[in-house]
Amino acid sequence: MDVTQSFRLTGQTDIEEIPCDCVDGDNIIYWEDIEQIYPGVKHVKNGSTAVKLLRNSEQNRIVPHRIKHYPGVILDVVLSDGNGPGTNSRTIGHTIASTEDMNTESLRPTHLFADTSDSNDKLCTFSSVSTPLLPFQSSKVKTDSKATLSLKQIMKLAQKPIESDVEQRLVISLPPDVQAQVRASTNVHDTLVQAIKGGLVDPSGEQLVACLQELKDKMNENSELASRIMDMITGNDKMTARNNKLTSENNELANENMELAARVVKLQEAFGIKQEEMKQLQTLSLDRLALLQNSVNILMNQIYELHENPIPRLFILLPQDSSPRSLDHLTNNFRLYFLCECEEHTTSTNSGVSHHIHLAKHEGYDIDRPTEFFQQYGPYILTILRMLKFRISVLGIAIPAPSQLVRTEFADQATAGLQALADIIEPGLDQVMGYLEEHTGDIKTLGRGDLQQLKTFLKNRGENKTLGNLYRTVTTKGHVKWVCIDHYRENFHEKVANEFRDVVDVLQGSFDEHIGRAEVTLLSRVQAEQFYYALERAKCVYELKIELQWHTTLSDFKRLRDTLSKTNVSVLEFDPVYHQGPFSDILNRSQRYNPILDIMRHPSIQSFAITRPPADFFKRTNLLSRIDHFPQLRHLEIDLNTWTSFHGLRSLVAKAPHLSSLSLVESGMRLLQVYNAIAEFQTYPIIFKNQSLCIPPPPKETHQSMAPHQYMAHLLKHLGEKFDTLELNGDENYEAIIDTLDKATEKGSTLKVLEVGIDRPSDTLIINIASIVARSELRTLVVTIREDAAVRILESIQWEHLQRLMIYVRRTHLLIGVMKTLVDGVKNIPVRVGLETFELQSQSDSTIYDPLPMPWNEYLPSLLSSIPLKKLQLGVTMTPEHLLSVLKSVDFSRMQDLCLYTKGYDSAKVDALLDSVQHATVLRFIGLWDTNITDEQTERMGKKRISLSRGWWLVF
Repeated sequence: MDVTQSFRLTGQTDIEEIPCDCVDGDNIIYWEDIEQIYPGVKHVKNGSTAVKLLRNSEQNRIVPHRIKHYPGVILDVVLSDGNGPGTNSRTIGHTIASTEDMNTESLRPTHLFADTSDSNDKLCTFSSVSTPLLPFQSSKVKTDSKATLSLKQIMKLAQKPIESDVEQRLVISLPPDVQAQVRASTNVHDTLVQAIKGGLVDPSGEQLVACLQELKDKMNENSELASRIMDMITGNDKMTARNNKLTSENNELANENMELAARVVKLQEAFGIKQEEMKQLQTLSLDRLALLQNSVNILMNQIYELHENPIPRLFILLPQDSSPRSLDHLTNNFRLYFLCECEEHTTSTNSGVSHHIHLAKHEGYDIDRPTEFFQQYGPYILTILRMLKFRISVLGIAIPAPSQLVRTEFADQATAGLQALADIIEPGLDQVMGYLEEHTGDIKTLGRGDLQQLKTFLKNRGENKTLGNLYRTVTTKGHVKWVCIDHYRENFHEKVANEFRDVVDVLQGSFDEHIGRAEVTLLSRVQAEQFYYALERAKCVYELKIELQWHTTLSDFKRLRDTLSKTNVSVLEFDPVYHQGPFSDILNRSQRYNPILDIMRHPSIQSFAITRPPADFFKRTNLLSRIDHFPQLRHLEIDLNTWTSFHGLRSLVAKAPHLSSLSLVESGMRLLQVYNAIAEFQTYPIIFKNQSLCIPPPPKETHQSMAPHQYMAHLLKHLGEKFDTLELNGDENYEAIIDTLDKATEKGSTLKVLEVGIDRPSDTLIINIASIVARSELRTLVVTIREDAAVRILESIQWEHLQRLMIYVRRTHLLIGVMKTLVDGVKNIPVRVGLETFELQSQSDSTIYDPLPMPWNEYLPSLLSSIPLKKLQLGVTMTPEHLLSVLKSVDFSRMQDLCLYTKGYDSAKVDALLDSVQHATVLRFIGLWDTNITDEQTERMGKKRISLSRGWWLVF
């Protein structure tokens, strides 16, 4: 219901309700709404107090004028002197016009107007005149003195009360009850006539006749005044026409000014690109610059620890040319380039090269599956491009002008294509940024998994080459930087690196200089000394995997500890193979492994993994009595299969407060026992590597209240919705576990990797697994199909997220439903699918060896033609003719590996097979099962390697 305010004229009983308006939560009444009901209102009173117009904080009246709402109160309206109650509208129709209604002063020369200050005069017009009267602006028109005097008389008459003296005397002569009726009326004349007709007034009264005659005389006088006003308005129309002419001339001048302004704009545009760039920077608001700076800080302040940077993390996109293209086509025209992160840490004495960020010395990579790539990496790349475009310096990284991102001093034949980017890099940056700003979301930081997955999107990346031909280095602060070969050699002595490589080769180890990883097995103390000496001198080793294959003593462990303290090794994988030690070391057994704890405590060690630790590891150390901690340790991996007690593990975890991940190798029988021992300290994922299980940290609110988990179902009940990796096969409480997981993920699932076996399927079990799969954005799914109903699990897959699917089919007749589901689901999806049956050699199904195609083979051509395969192995159940027919449907655009079952094929049939794949340009491997290959046939395939293969396997 609308809120209203009650009003009445002073001295009257009739009440008018005027609706209120709500402004900023307060009810108010606009003054113009009051004037519409009560023309000529002077002010409003609440009792004896005048109601004020509302004012703002600066004490100025708020426009439009308004008063506040007084709930339950009747406000009295007081009219101005010329607008009292009882106005005879039949005689005097009051039309009031402000001087501003026809203010044409701005359109006329000022010398045409009279200088008068009476600008607020009001004018009365009369409804008895047949010609309609217009509002008139008396103070603006210059007239003769006579006209001006008459006009003042008119205005003076208009300002008199509408209830004139004649009318007052007439009303007073009426009986009291008629007086009230007349005064309440807006038309005195009509009311009076009705009173006479009703017999309430004596029409023959002398006073009444005299009053009527006087009223008639007043009307005649007003008619004369109205006629004179019309004459003056006619003169005003002439002046208006003249003003219109002047306005037209002014408009012509304005048009000329606009033409001149347009010419000025064209001249300004001719000054060129530099002014436009300055304007763009000036218009970029301080808030946006601050936001951009913050975004870059977030990106560059990601974890710098070595184990979190397995590949280079700074990369951008550039178009292969800067010509305009449609956006859909543009996504296939990008190439990815890595950046060299050189800065002060790569600067050496008498350095001859500059040290600022630049494109790595590599021709770049084409993008595979661009749509998926932009969804995952688009926001991240956009942030890096903005950092380069606006030269935002973060963490001491020097950002050059975009044109200097291509280093001309490093030009060689291998990077000729890269040098061609120098001329188009600036428009290229703008082109890519424009596309990404339109098609990507907010900033996204990348984790270890995201960086490792980057390789799957890059074409022509090579098998064992480091991306971008970059080298991993570590600064004195422990931060990882990836630099090009030139800056790598500037920082490290090439001679020392070559000596270290030679030593590793002699020991039959390996050294990847690009990532600084060395692997070596030492068979004696002599070999150890040789390796330790080279390792201390080489500052380019950051990851070390070392095995000690002799009966080590306390002194051997101390020697290893002292050597590592002089290196840059941050990631250590240690295997003390013969850890019992000789009998002569028996006196030191109580502290034999203390040096290993010292290695873990060293400030440079961020990741530590120990394989095959002795069962008495913690008994031979003083860990439990030590008060020191392992504050720098971020990742810990331990093989627990030889341990019988987990008190030492619990103490070790408690003393490493900054762990970000814990990997354990433990059989499933003791998994919950291990977890219960360390769950109290868990603030990070715990990975059981041999169980394909990753247990996320529990919610903070339940961290202290969780009871020890006796069964896997209890664990899933609390944390099931947070699991991202889970392998469930063969547990005695399998159905209860699946049911618990289904309930735990009802509101959402974070599962990315799921492996389920269905050896004893039931309808409830299959329904629960299908529900879990349907609500999970799985990247990997491994499933066993034993019954027809199990195909329902495949129908629940979110195909747009899946990257790998392994299906074990236990009954060959189920292949028909499986193949149909694959054809419908994986079309145009870059998913790898493995399909295997374990009954291919079973005599129970005679059709398996029938030379005619099996029923499920009917779906194979449709499947092979709709999916761009990378690997394909088939032919176990096919005749040569059928195999050749199927190969005709294969899309070879991405085919890399092809393995065919060709047992018993003669040379002609092998030639036919080779002819069918001759056009596969990216094919690098062909496997033919149990077939004799001639030298001529091998030569036909060129560099493609031919080998043998067995079985039926399909991989996308």
